[in-house]
Amino acid sequence: MKLTFNKVRPPKQIDFKTRYYDAKKEAEEKRKQEIEDRIKNPGRIDIREEMRKKWGHEDRYQSKSRKYALYVYAIILAILLYIILK
Repeated sequence: MKLTFNKVRPPKQIDFKTRYYDAKKEAEEKRKQEIEDRIKNPGRIDIREEMRKKWGHEDRYQSKSRKYALYVYAIILAILLYIILK
């Protein structure tokens, strides 16, 4: 059995494939897929689009109502502080 103290191992090889993000290409592929789905199942895609539109619409209203609720709470708090400190 041989003892060696200065033995250096070769570096490990890395096999990593580089990936690139192309927004245009991704948008084109998504649009192409939507068109193919629309051709295959015309009714199904329309339902999906309607659901997306409706859910997005409700989210906007909920955020507005939360903002108004915050204003109401702030006004009530200001009135209570005025009454207490008066």
